[in-house]
Amino acid sequence: MTAWIFASAEQRDGRLALLKCTPCPHCKHAGALNRHGFLTGYDEQNFKQKVVRAIRVFCSNRGKARGCGRTFSVWIAEKIKRLFLDAQSLWRFLQQAAATGNKYQAFHKLQSSMSQSAIYRTWNRFRKAQSKIRTTLAAICPPPRQFPPNEPAENDDRGAAHATLAHLKEAFKASALNPIAAYQALTQSFFI
Repeated sequence: MTAWIFASAEQRDGRLALLKCTPCPHCKHAGALNRHGFLTGYDEQNFKQKVVRAIRVFCSNRGKARGCGRTFSVWIAEKIKRLFLDAQSLWRFLQQAAATGNKYQAFHKLQSSMSQSAIYRTWNRFRKAQSKIRTTLAAICPPPRQFPPNEPAENDDRGAAHATLAHLKEAFKASALNPIAAYQALTQSFFI
């Protein structure tokens, strides 16, 4: 499997330099891949400014090229697909919200320019993705021991989130990246 989510921009750019030698993930034809622009999105701290989120790649079927004509994106692990926050900010938000139970206060500490309603949509995306995340993490390492008695119970919303975040932290404690970015780089799938 070819990696298309990289731990750093340097790794991504190194792979993009070898595009002509890389087979297309769709048709498996080598020699037809070309850079095809950027995916941009709003900057987390300044909603009036756009930043590059990913780089598009095109499998050329033009002229004599024998590619499939499809495109795909090449990401760095710090960015999350369809989410305004980067992996570091999402990690801080989730940890704070799980610890305090106050999503608004946790989001306010980020000093992001996101709307207030986006906080709850982001939390719900995380809540719905927890079973997929925990299943993936179980293949990497066993979950950590049960919580001390003063922690939230596993069966409530905060407790489940706390358990997922503890498992994520345990799985990637040796990584130089934050746990969400490390999860994305290792599994080649987006966190939420």
